Amino acid sequence: MSGIESYQRLDIRYFHKNKLLTPGRYSTFSWTRGGEPSGNINVKVENDCLRLIYRYRDYGEEWQDVKERVYLDWTRCNYGGRRPWFLCPLCGRRVGILAAAGKLFLCRHCYRLKYWSQLETDLDRTNRKVTNLKNRLNRKGLHQKTRDRLQCKLLEAEMLADELFCLKAAKWLMRHP
Repeated sequence: MSGIESYQRLDIRYFHKNKLLTPGRYSTFSWTRGGEPSGNINVKVENDCLRLIYRYRDYGEEWQDVKERVYLDWTRCNYGGRRPWFLCPLCGRRVGILAAAGKLFLCRHCYRLKYWSQLETDLDRTNRKVTNLKNRLNRKGLHQKTRDRLQCKLLEAEMLADELFCLKAAKWLMRHP
């Protein structure tokens, strides 16, 4: 299973922040993977929706032109203003991100996608914590108290990572005698 981050995505926050939700506005977006182009999409803003125009190809199939309409919803913010949302074309759920894990841009729930952090094991999470602590300790200009506190946290995280690795290795060895 892969995370939603590995698919082409549209984020309503980007559209809103960059003032791209004006009716009549036309924009083109491109994606890359490993520095190589991996897709593009044309987006036309209408009064209550975005019209997505792009091409799609299933493995080994011919390219198809796709025209998809994604409706928008707006909610009021507590301190004024409004926040936009996509309405998923399949389930109608109000979401901030749509992903192209198939022919259409749908919400992660419809494609049954998770975020990478939801796919991490305890060992993955602990190893990420170790890496982050090491990166923080490599910064110049840290106060000695801060450095001591981070080194203590790093030692604890490394010990936990070792323990989790040993548990994982023991489980594997029990299944593969």
